[in-house]
Amino acid sequence: PPSPRSLAPSASGEEDIEGLFVDQIQVNVVNIDVYVTDKDGNPVMDLTKDDFEIYENKQQMPITNFFVVRDGLPYRDGEVLTAEQEVDPRIPEALRKIQVPEDQRLNLIVFIDNFNIEPINRNRVMREVKQFLLKNTRKDDRIMVVTYNRSFKVVQPFTSDARLINAALTSLEKHTGQAGFAASERREILEVIDEYKQDEFAALQQARTYADSVYNDLSVPLQALKSVIEQLAGLPGRTAVLHVSDGIPMVAGEEVFHYVESLFRGSSALTEMFSYDASRRFRELTAAANANRVSFYTVDAAGLRTYSYIDASNPGGADGPRGAFIDQINISNRQNTLHYLADQTGGQAIVNRNRVFPALDKVAEEWRNYYYLGFSPPHSGDGRMYNVDVKVKRKGLKVRHRSNYRDKTVETRMADGTLAALNFGFETNPMDVGLEFGAAKKRDDGRHYLVPIRIKIPLGKVTLVPRTTVAQGRLRLFIAALDDEGGTSPVQEAPVPIEIPIQELEIAKTQDYVYAIELLMRRGGQRVAVGVRDDLGTENSFVTRTVRVGAS
Repeated sequence: PPSPRSLAPSASGEEDIEGLFVDQIQVNVVNIDVYVTDKDGNPVMDLTKDDFEIYENKQQMPITNFFVVRDGLPYRDGEVLTAEQEVDPRIPEALRKIQVPEDQRLNLIVFIDNFNIEPINRNRVMREVKQFLLKNTRKDDRIMVVTYNRSFKVVQPFTSDARLINAALTSLEKHTGQAGFAASERREILEVIDEYKQDEFAALQQARTYADSVYNDLSVPLQALKSVIEQLAGLPGRTAVLHVSDGIPMVAGEEVFHYVESLFRGSSALTEMFSYDASRRFRELTAAANANRVSFYTVDAAGLRTYSYIDASNPGGADGPRGAFIDQINISNRQNTLHYLADQTGGQAIVNRNRVFPALDKVAEEWRNYYYLGFSPPHSGDGRMYNVDVKVKRKGLKVRHRSNYRDKTVETRMADGTLAALNFGFETNPMDVGLEFGAAKKRDDGRHYLVPIRIKIPLGKVTLVPRTTVAQGRLRLFIAALDDEGGTSPVQEAPVPIEIPIQELEIAKTQDYVYAIELLMRRGGQRVAVGVRDDLGTENSFVTRTVRVGAS
């Protein structure tokens, strides 16, 4: 095929015209999933576009895209927006499978926080979670099971097989949760502080030591969860995190500082407490979730709680300083985070319920029935965060949606998509991009290899703009690799300008453009992901392949 040649600005100004053309076709559309319910929590699905108003940073935006999703399929003006798959015509029409659009597929992350959960609570709730998934999982859904217990672990990668999910959750029932140890530590620190009733400084030092430990413990899983969400950024579809725990403290050691304050009125305990406020971490987590179309559905596995400090050993019994008041602070501190994660991302918090299946069943109904609103903001790809608010004109209805979004650049979206392909094997390939590996060449150090890679792009799939004597195209390639040990290379970007003489254009459209590159890799299994961006046609492809490097 014809080789690409560098594009230099022409005296005729054709390059300026081309730049204008690119700007004209790149329309930025922000899409928001909106859930509308009545006062009893039942979905309201008879609204129209005219019933909604959407605001960005308090400025009303025209709604440019609107459809209703019923039972997982998008409808506009009563007509389904997706075509039937090609199937055997002998299959009855009622049994033909309707394709769920890739942008509407559900990606569900089941996150079992073993560090912040009592085993007895976890196992009780897990039985209902498994029942919920077996009933509601669909063939088009992608489900992953992850857990945290001082280290983050993917128990089951993305799958649509409900049996694998059930087996993964069952395996977690054998693990020991850490919440019981945390409760013992809290009780012990309160007893130690009792010994310093005449020494405010010593009591405060005990509270600080305890709060330091709790703060460190809660920071790690939040960072791990944020990292997973960022890896999911380029995955198409809607992503939900079903977060199961006994709650996570928003302020580390809040109840202990309150106890010190109750012993030494007017002390600095409550002032020092705010040094251990982790709300910034939670804001960062919800910002990452909203930037990547992720909603949190949080489950408090503890259910209806009883007060643990009401016994004869506590000073003053239930009304003493270590009575119900301390427990109320602890419970509220842990449940506040569950509400915050859900509220900020358009999800739901399920708290104070011994049986969670009925509430989860309503969540499943919500995932299949919602409104999809889009608007075109006056900016495009500036990388900033914007607040968004959706209102309905009909009175008495409750509206939920993500509270903000990040206006990502094209480069960020392409890098996100490439990493999603790399980490989760996701592919979408409207440009029919091919990926081939050549024979690896061992380096002198004996540990690394140069692996030739050929990226093949059919020129018939590339938008080529005719000029006076040539047709021009603009591609960008994004490449990343992942080894057996989880090491990931940074996403590399390569611009590929294409220029083909007009007289060769028709022949060129029947051929492939081949981009050759060599990647430095270690011996062992490697996965390579490539993203291809057609800047003129605004089309994207993501492909991934595996290779064994250094195999005999």
